[in-house]
Amino acid sequence: MIRITSVAKIKSLRKKKKEILRTAQLLWICVLLLLPALACAKTALLWVSPDGGHLTEAIDWYKNDKGEMYLFLPANADVNALRVGYSGCDLILDDETGMAVSPGDNAQWLTPGVHMLRVDGKTQKLTVMQGSAGLPTLYITTQSGSLDYIKKNKENREAGSLVFVSPDGEHTYDGELEHIKCRGNSSMTFPKKNYQIKLESSADLMNMGKAKKWILTSNYRDKSLLRNEIVFDVAETIGLPYTPEHMQAEVYINHEYRGVYLFSEKVEIGQNRINIADLEKETEKLNEKDLSEYPLAGSKRGTRGAYKAYDIPVDAEDITGGYLVEFESYASRFESEASAYETARGNVLVIKSPEYASASQMNYVATRLQAFENAIFSPDGKDAESGLHYDDIVDKDSLVQKYLLEEFCKNYDGNYSSQYYYKPRDEVSEKFFAGPAWDYDSSFGSYAREDNAKRVLGGEGMWIGAGSSNRLWWPALYSHSDFRQEVAVIWKSRMKPAIKALLGSKAEGDISLRSLYEYADRIRDSYAMNSIRWPRIANPSGVVNTGNTLDKNIDYLAEFLLKRVDYLSEQWE
Repeated sequence: MIRITSVAKIKSLRKKKKEILRTAQLLWICVLLLLPALACAKTALLWVSPDGGHLTEAIDWYKNDKGEMYLFLPANADVNALRVGYSGCDLILDDETGMAVSPGDNAQWLTPGVHMLRVDGKTQKLTVMQGSAGLPTLYITTQSGSLDYIKKNKENREAGSLVFVSPDGEHTYDGELEHIKCRGNSSMTFPKKNYQIKLESSADLMNMGKAKKWILTSNYRDKSLLRNEIVFDVAETIGLPYTPEHMQAEVYINHEYRGVYLFSEKVEIGQNRINIADLEKETEKLNEKDLSEYPLAGSKRGTRGAYKAYDIPVDAEDITGGYLVEFESYASRFESEASAYETARGNVLVIKSPEYASASQMNYVATRLQAFENAIFSPDGKDAESGLHYDDIVDKDSLVQKYLLEEFCKNYDGNYSSQYYYKPRDEVSEKFFAGPAWDYDSSFGSYAREDNAKRVLGGEGMWIGAGSSNRLWWPALYSHSDFRQEVAVIWKSRMKPAIKALLGSKAEGDISLRSLYEYADRIRDSYAMNSIRWPRIANPSGVVNTGNTLDKNIDYLAEFLLKRVDYLSEQWE
């Protein structure tokens, strides 16, 4: 049976359909009208940039957890040349002018100080701050626009771009980043991360020589932000070779101010870095595959006297250099690194270059540095098997300088981590050399645990040379009288004048080091911005109070060094 619908019923259905459509249209119009308000509440974004666009050099206004708004500008940014940008809201000056600000308007009114604004109808205080003169600026953007991925694991890398602006405003680099990645071990737990950046092409940044890889050290544990810089400068002054060139810098990542960082060279082999033969590059050229693709040779897990290397088909004709080795007392580093050797006493020697070492290369390094360990733990300073004295294997002058550097600043990790050794080819020297210097954020009493606070925090007492472990290298070296005698000589002629210069006295020699207070004045304005961006009430250890202002931190350093120079003079003079 066929059902026939009446004309009246059809008209009624059509009428209801029109009403439904009209209601839907009205709802959609309401949504469109509400979108700007919703956007302002959730995604309002305000920034300044050279052209008003939200590109690499754009600097977002920062809002902290209390809802306070800041604009952090580097000293090399000319406010008169900047333009305002925003999206998702309206912006009006809350002053006698009541001027509405449009995207792209000149930002000359954003002078340092406090400004009252109306952001989408709500009163908002904006504090504009400008950093210290003399610091370069890095504007980094990641491909994803986020740091979430690289923060998950220090092996994660992401491409991006970099604009590097010198202190005088010159654009030294404007191009692609092959990658940015987090770096460090314990520092991976800090809110303010350390980073490594790798440029697409080598560039000479701040006259440090052309290179691709550069390091950004956050100094989060160090509330003065100066410890690494000071120790590097002392290392250069006493003559420790290949100390990384460095300077303080302002860093912006994905338009957000990330604070003051120590911008420096990476500890690596290269023409403008550790200038020795690059055995890694030579080995790569001789083999068809990437070195990491060859099968593992040796143990995956650390075992005393065993190494981890790779079955690489073709070795260079001369494998006596160059090598870069990092001493680590932590067994976990054996598994986490590509190439490593665990010594007879349980220390880990990480082969940083060549990163994927061949079995022959690893055997070369392990044999010589195991002989060195044997020698320093021997009463006569000689390896029983080879008959070599410890300074036949590692250059004594570099050992003395490096030891003094660790001891004078009481580097908390000086016996345990970030201790480098390098080896040129035999035609240059048959010895390894101690250095370069690296990683001093935990020095000068900036960090301690409760069980060793009394030994670490004061300027008195031995720390590096007095280690009690039967496997640490520096205490073993310090036990030899010939080593201590040389320490006393270099202390008096090189190190003590350097410390005096830090304390403001340069009468004992022609020392170019600045005083502690000069270091502080050079970053004072940037320090103020960094302190707001990364507020810290106490140090992570909970047992160290170095002060909550820059001046108090400098006073802490000065008091530490005054006691340190007196104590070490008693020991060695």
